[in-house]
Amino acid sequence: MMERLLVFLLLAAVAVLYIVGERRGTTRWTALASTLLAVYAAAWVLFMVYVWFNHLNFPLNLEAMELLVVQHLQRVMAGLPLYVEPSPDFVTLAYAPLYYYFSVPFAWVFGANLFTMRLVAVLGMLGAEIVIFAAVKKQTSSNWWALMAVGLFTAAYRAMDTYLDNAHSDSWLLFPVLLGCYLIDLKRSRAVNLLGVFLFIVSFWFKQHGAIFAIGGVLYLTWRDGLKNSWMYWALAGLFGPVLYALAPSLWFGPWFHYYTLTVPSHWSAVTFGGLKRYIGYAVKNYFALAAAGGIASLYFLVKKWRDVSIWYFMLPFAMLTGVMGAFDEGSNNNIFIPMATWFIITGILGLHYAVEHFAPLKKWAVHLLALGASFALLFYNPTSVLVSPKAPEAYRDLVQYLNSLDGPVYAPWIGPLESGYEFYPAVHWVPMEDIIRAPGVDTYNHPVTRGLLEAVIHPEGPAYILMNYPLENDPLLGFLTEQYKLKEDLGDRFAPLSTLPKRFLLEYPRYLYEYVP
Repeated sequence: MMERLLVFLLLAAVAVLYIVGERRGTTRWTALASTLLAVYAAAWVLFMVYVWFNHLNFPLNLEAMELLVVQHLQRVMAGLPLYVEPSPDFVTLAYAPLYYYFSVPFAWVFGANLFTMRLVAVLGMLGAEIVIFAAVKKQTSSNWWALMAVGLFTAAYRAMDTYLDNAHSDSWLLFPVLLGCYLIDLKRSRAVNLLGVFLFIVSFWFKQHGAIFAIGGVLYLTWRDGLKNSWMYWALAGLFGPVLYALAPSLWFGPWFHYYTLTVPSHWSAVTFGGLKRYIGYAVKNYFALAAAGGIASLYFLVKKWRDVSIWYFMLPFAMLTGVMGAFDEGSNNNIFIPMATWFIITGILGLHYAVEHFAPLKKWAVHLLALGASFALLFYNPTSVLVSPKAPEAYRDLVQYLNSLDGPVYAPWIGPLESGYEFYPAVHWVPMEDIIRAPGVDTYNHPVTRGLLEAVIHPEGPAYILMNYPLENDPLLGFLTEQYKLKEDLGDRFAPLSTLPKRFLLEYPRYLYEYVP
């Protein structure tokens, strides 16, 4: 809190410099103030580039499911179906499949590993940044405002739960949506508009939330161009969206495709006061000024220029709807707010720009700089908190050596299948195992599905172990295993350099070894 207050005071001082320059008519001072804020924004952009290189070769999970995601890629490259009946060896994640298939060409070059999946995610994040810059520059004719938008986007890395460069599909949900909006905003031709709609559908095949943007995008074109001129957009969206989804051949994806991508996630959410509180609290805590500016601007243009409203303003409610869906899933991390947060940033920047350009007192009193300073302050975090330890490779080698020294198989539900050096048994990860049974009001403890998948753990043929990041007895899914397994060793911070990145649910690092006691 104190660090954020200090950042705000420093950036507020920049705003004061701007105000003094305005009152004295000294453009040198106003230019200096604008330059100082631009330097601050650029520093976050450059820091994010450093973060990418810092993370690419980390040998364990930056996020709970990274190694499991690599396992999905390996299945695709081996010609195996992704969506199959749950087994002790593999339970599919409840995500759309395109991220895995899209990563295959990269895996041909770099291998089917964490580096490849993170590299693909980084390219998606980089693409999102480029489109944000281009979109804001197009709307404002200003490199400065475009830099503010990208600076805020990169500064929001921690608020977005440090997901966008992880081996996860979030950046590739976002990038096609942004690019599709940008193309439609060009107003060039029906062919370009069709490409934009196609990109919305592509985002759905990366992650199911893209369907909301596809609906929003087609509705926008219908709003702007009229129903008579929009039938092709509806046809394209329908063909490559629900029709292709319904007819998706099991030969490609596996016979359980619809179960994992529709049935399973449909059980997760419930409308609760806690979910609403989480949703509002996240927006206010991280994006208060931007959400206010973007929301007011969106309403203003929808009312005043409803026939020619920008797609960025029109799509804000749809982006917010993706956040609503995630907020009511108690088991979700805050990555579900990434699209909504991105739209807060874009529309907030566009709204502030319009306000200071058309209302002179706001510019005179540097309201835009104060709002930007407050936004950067809300998003501020300790940069070292998202950097991985330089001792991680050594700790990984130590972990592999330690596992190989044990006289029986090890089950590590919080890690997933290692890239090399050791093979856990069973291999099933706790996330998809819990996903297929969790729902509001469902007790996951000692669930029959879990027991069936972990038969080899419950009744091993000899010595067996469980490696946990947190005490087994506190695990709401697997705590029942303490009936057969007792703590053998608390490894302390021996493997602390292998800790995951900070997120809503912090998983830390392998620490507790439990031994089977007949």
